[in-house]
Amino acid sequence: MSMGKALAALVVVVCSVVFVQPAAADVTILYNDYSSSPTIGRGQGTSTDPNNPGYGAMRIFIEKVMAYTDEHGPDALPAGQKVIFQRNQNVKRSVNALGAGVQFANANAQPQPIVSSPSWGFIYNSIPFGINFEQMLGFLYDSKIDGFGGNGLELAQALLDKRGGTQVVFPVVGSTMQGSGYFPKPIGKPDCHAGDAECLSQGNGIGLAGLCTSGWRIRYLAPPQHIVDRACNLLVKKGVIPSRNLTFYPPVGGQSVLLPMQRATIQGFEYVTPFDDLVDFFPVKDATAANPRGNPDAGNLNCAPALAFPIPAGTKENCSQNIGQIGARYAHHPSWHQPFLLSWMHIDKTEWNKLNAAQKAAVLRAAREAVTESYKANESVQCTKLKAMLDFNKGIHQRNIDGSVRLLDGKPVSAQMTIARWPEEALKVLLEARDEYLASLEGPADPMQKNDSQKDFSAVISAIRQYAARIGATTFDPGRFPGDTGLAKGEKCTLVKD
Repeated sequence: MSMGKALAALVVVVCSVVFVQPAAADVTILYNDYSSSPTIGRGQGTSTDPNNPGYGAMRIFIEKVMAYTDEHGPDALPAGQKVIFQRNQNVKRSVNALGAGVQFANANAQPQPIVSSPSWGFIYNSIPFGINFEQMLGFLYDSKIDGFGGNGLELAQALLDKRGGTQVVFPVVGSTMQGSGYFPKPIGKPDCHAGDAECLSQGNGIGLAGLCTSGWRIRYLAPPQHIVDRACNLLVKKGVIPSRNLTFYPPVGGQSVLLPMQRATIQGFEYVTPFDDLVDFFPVKDATAANPRGNPDAGNLNCAPALAFPIPAGTKENCSQNIGQIGARYAHHPSWHQPFLLSWMHIDKTEWNKLNAAQKAAVLRAAREAVTESYKANESVQCTKLKAMLDFNKGIHQRNIDGSVRLLDGKPVSAQMTIARWPEEALKVLLEARDEYLASLEGPADPMQKNDSQKDFSAVISAIRQYAARIGATTFDPGRFPGDTGLAKGEKCTLVKD
């Protein structure tokens, strides 16, 4: 996803590395933390505790590396061999954010990074309607792929190496299932708050057909964008709708998705998790100890004028309406498009090989542990963050772009965030579109007719399908959102209904 985080084809941490290693000194790795969002990056954060305002998931990996390479404890290395990850913002975001995961082969190539096209990287971050986080860890670390002999992580590295890749890759952050869209109307039946007339008037929602004919412009990044696009075309082909009217907003470097929402350039979008979304899309104004969410109706609510599509890079926000006030109040689940997220580290081989064996082992140990620990940390607070998001606009009304109160039949419209579920019939069409999309990336059935990228993609998708079949995970199971980690024993988060 994502997802300035709204730039990535999928939300990932992609790092280009420079080493500084004076004699008898620690090793410093400059990395590019493209996202400041807590659950997928924020390596410059001040805490590894998700309940701390300074939390950054990437920080868990960074601190583990330092602990495992210092001169203290049973795993001590000699003094001067500590590995320190340090934030570097010299590499353009177009390099470190707009490529999906491990599809990078050589980030230093000129004039553009060499990538695999079609991309197979998104499969390693999270495949739409795919296996869950725990199952992906099994594929990455424990599987033995038919005809290859190694695990999923080794397959990724082998494919990059075969294409002349110059980087060593491995995941460092795990994050939970994501929300699958904020829209002005619910796709399925919403879970209305008491007395919410506008919500109750939506009935069972507009369905996938309603989305495809809505006339909306939405920010929904690839590959989910391609799947929704194909799903709309399927509805036309099947005669469910006569034509489609849905436009996708392209990623714009350095631009928060809140900006095109506030300026009425788009009407909906998908992003990451309640934790990140609460930070990025709900400006806190006039907060007090008694009311930490502040007053959404304070500040400058005049977002006019509406701007053209797309908004030029560098355009600044001019108002403080949050996404519920703007109108995108319906938060959709399940997370069919991104059942989890893995963020990856990429280290140039020439620099990686300057590390000794003990340092390499320490970094890889830290990475594997950090993936699981960051996932649990992220999951532990998602229920609390989702509740805060659902409560944020309680008693608040929607606004027009000029800041005036929006009226429907002469009455104000609630801005309170509300959960809505994708209906089963919509998920079936989206799954059909997903299968079509994957088939298009695999290329011709005859292996002799595939190009190199199609062969690579086929190798990855075949391996993960075989693994899913072996463990009995061939049917999509979105699980409960946001999970039960961090809750009392046996307790489930009940904010999102099954």
